[in-house]
Amino acid sequence: MNTGKDISSGSSNDKRRHAPAMDGITLVKVQDRQYRVPSASLMASSLDRPSAPIKDDASVDTASTIYTEEIVTYYHPVHRTYHGLLIGKGGSTLKRMKLETGSRIDIMNGKDSVMIKGTQDKVDHAIKVIDDFLRQAFDRAKPTHFLSFPTTSTFATRKLADFHKSILSSTFHCPGLESDMMIPSGKLHITLGIFKLLSQTDIEETVAFLKDEMPGLISDIMGDQEQVLSIRLKRLAVMQDNPKKSQVLYIQAQDETKNKILDRLCEAIRAKMIDAGYMQKEDRPLKIHITLIKTKPKKLENGEDERPTFDAQPILKTHGDLDLGVIHLDKLHLMKMTPTGPGGLYISEGSISI
Repeated sequence: MNTGKDISSGSSNDKRRHAPAMDGITLVKVQDRQYRVPSASLMASSLDRPSAPIKDDASVDTASTIYTEEIVTYYHPVHRTYHGLLIGKGGSTLKRMKLETGSRIDIMNGKDSVMIKGTQDKVDHAIKVIDDFLRQAFDRAKPTHFLSFPTTSTFATRKLADFHKSILSSTFHCPGLESDMMIPSGKLHITLGIFKLLSQTDIEETVAFLKDEMPGLISDIMGDQEQVLSIRLKRLAVMQDNPKKSQVLYIQAQDETKNKILDRLCEAIRAKMIDAGYMQKEDRPLKIHITLIKTKPKKLENGEDERPTFDAQPILKTHGDLDLGVIHLDKLHLMKMTPTGPGGLYISEGSISI
């Protein structure tokens, strides 16, 4: 998976772009002797330098990269959010890295960096080990946020309540269907993409990008200032090929906008967020829909998760042409993935008007 974000960097985009790489080698002369030094390390002064490493000698000058005989001290940019991962339980991960690389690695408290000290080859090895470890940890992390258009109205809320009442009644037979699979009207939305924002800094940067960059893009595509982005929620469908073993039932979003720009607008927003390194790139194409019923994984006796299914055929036969009316899409939100708001609703980190 292409994460898009350089998690071994500092908190700002500029720091990520200018963080030193270990590509070129420069010969540095110190006390009549020459040493092989990564060229990018010579630009280290462009980064914010911590005042002093943990447990390091007080006499060490941390204003720049230091070369004393064959020992190199290098400050590798790692956001403080990931320091805990590097340390590991009881310091086990950090200890393993030190043994594996043969270098000294110190976490810089309150700084977005770690100090690495050792011979040049050991420092290079330590940087690779740290970056590989953090990249794998990021890949394993679950999504934390999603970008969405809320799709709620008074009419849709009333119609959805009638729909739920009908399919959950004792006279309606739908094998596998349970009440906790129903999505409440307050959580209906169109998802444009997901994010892994593992720090408050990541969240703030993403919200800032949303507010700074998206209004212009949306305006360019919509053109007509009088145009309103509208959809009609009509006609049910399922994600799975076999309706008898459904996990997701959704209602389609029919573009009611004058110039039929919904697909193009959503794709453009998604592409810009992915290209900027904020939104996760997914292997599947964007499918504009609003989920109404979704099964939840259940823990089996062996500890593994199993995603149950339900037979959606009776629902499609009886309510296939369900119409929840026209919705005006007037807000684009960055939402927390876990619903923790009042009534179990999603919480918005930030939004822009359409």
